[in-house]
Amino acid sequence: MKNVDYWWVVVLIIVVVLFFAWRPLTGLFAGVSGQLTNQEGYERGKKVFYDTELWGGKGSYKSCAMCHAADFNRDSAKKIEMGSYREDEPYPLIGISGKYSSGVLDSGSELYNQVMRCLTGPDRMALGRVSMQSKYMQDLMLYLKRQ
Repeated sequence: MKNVDYWWVVVLIIVVVLFFAWRPLTGLFAGVSGQLTNQEGYERGKKVFYDTELWGGKGSYKSCAMCHAADFNRDSAKKIEMGSYREDEPYPLIGISGKYSSGVLDSGSELYNQVMRCLTGPDRMALGRVSMQSKYMQDLMLYLKRQ
């Protein structure tokens, strides 16, 4: 009787498991290493979230907080040009990290894609895409991750 070597089956199983588990595993390691709990990044992300000059630019008045924070202090002298904006009707982001979470803060994450829908939507902020490589986007994602 001939011995059959099945080592290739074990390697195939490992490759398949890593293929499907890579994102959750890297998210777990990022959390353990402190990437997801960076307090300074969180504070900078909060400033980005409320910043009307960063998102508005060129005389426009926009920020993430306008639609998503009940404590946003609107400057009544400035015109808001966002079709979906409803004054005094914020859409809070509490629990958003659980809803759109893969554990990884990169350009493929569900949370990043949801932020891009808000930033690029014509009835929302109507801006271009923002690279996940930009420091203020990384900080914003850290802030949102803890909401």
